[in-house]
Amino acid sequence: MKKQKKTFILDIEPKQLYSELKPFISEKYKVDQIIQWIYRKKVLDFNNFTNISKELRGNLSSSFTITTFTNVKKDESVIDGTVRYTFKTYDGKYMYAVLLSNENKKTVCISTQIGCPISCNFCLSGKTKFVRNLSSGEILEEILYIENDIKERISGVLFMGMGEPMLNYTNLKSVIKTLISKKEMNMGKRHITVSSVGVIPGIKSLADEMFGIRFALSLHATDDKQRKKIIPNNFGNTIADLLSACRYYLKKTNSKVTIEYILLKDFNDTSADAHRLARLMKAHNLINPDVQVNLIPYNETNSFDYKTPLQVSVLNFKKMLKLNGITVNVREPKGLDIGAACGQLGKV
Repeated sequence: MKKQKKTFILDIEPKQLYSELKPFISEKYKVDQIIQWIYRKKVLDFNNFTNISKELRGNLSSSFTITTFTNVKKDESVIDGTVRYTFKTYDGKYMYAVLLSNENKKTVCISTQIGCPISCNFCLSGKTKFVRNLSSGEILEEILYIENDIKERISGVLFMGMGEPMLNYTNLKSVIKTLISKKEMNMGKRHITVSSVGVIPGIKSLADEMFGIRFALSLHATDDKQRKKIIPNNFGNTIADLLSACRYYLKKTNSKVTIEYILLKDFNDTSADAHRLARLMKAHNLINPDVQVNLIPYNETNSFDYKTPLQVSVLNFKKMLKLNGITVNVREPKGLDIGAACGQLGKV
């Protein structure tokens, strides 16, 4: 793999910068200024750090880089204004991020890996061969790049792009620390959601960190045989195991948990499926105001035979869950015309 010539400064946690920059800087306040330039002011060029000396700027530029990838493609939906970014990494690989706009809120859906090792057989990301984890700096760079591009502050982050976040746990944790730190990006904890197909050690570790962010489980089925058909790599976990992990997260963090459920026509969208899901959630004490089910009607691609469910099936499924006291939402697709909707984030 091609190596970078300079040290990527975003890969260094801000609290570690004090020791990393000692060869150049002895005063703590100057390091604080650098942290502010990068994470608060979103300035990604050392030469524009105007309140530090020209000599120090030169030393930083010769030893460090703030950016590592280029935006090779930017697609904007004519339907809803969603923007899909295609980034090329320093080693010539491609990864994707999506900007979602809702009234005055700007949310980014970001990737944590290049390719995906899970290979769910309804998801375009899963058809992209796994290459490597993104570094913590690369994940942060997705956000900082988009903020610079739109010249606005991002209000929320979804770890729901390409890859399984829990299989890149160390870097995921580092990024979350920077996002929620008041000294750095100062983002509200409730505006950050980590999604997982069900890596239980990661779910429990994230709960134990007590970050207070939201967690979303990609469930998509109501019995284990059914789930195995669409998610072959399920790490040997049963649905009961996964829902128990959700319960652990809920009790430990007092935060929000979402059950993500993609509705596939004539596969998992029946009344029987809705009843089974309700029974499972009741059995695991997940019928709770802090737990929501997101129903996601399948977004079709040319790569799979699955079809979008009928509207009547979606409404019936929602109705049955609500009758069981479950908070439920039907997620509207965003960016369908540019391959940016859920399950479409791969090569197009």
